[in-house]
Amino acid sequence: MAVLADYKIRVIARACVTRYERGEGDISTIVKSYSMDEENENLVFAYIFVIRPDIEQKEEQPTNAE
Repeated sequence: MAVLADYKIRVIARACVTRYERGEGDISTIVKSYSMDEENENLVFAYIFVIRPDIEQKEEQPTNAE
């Protein structure tokens, strides 16, 4: 998938923030629900964290399957 235009990144990022504010889940799950490639996801995350630095991306914790 090609890199999305800047305005599309902004629209998706603002949609993700709106969904997050409505309690639809954590920000990572919401962004991943748009089925973008990794490069576009990173751009969306970057814009989200610029407009809403209080939203922190939760790192997935490894599980011990021992």
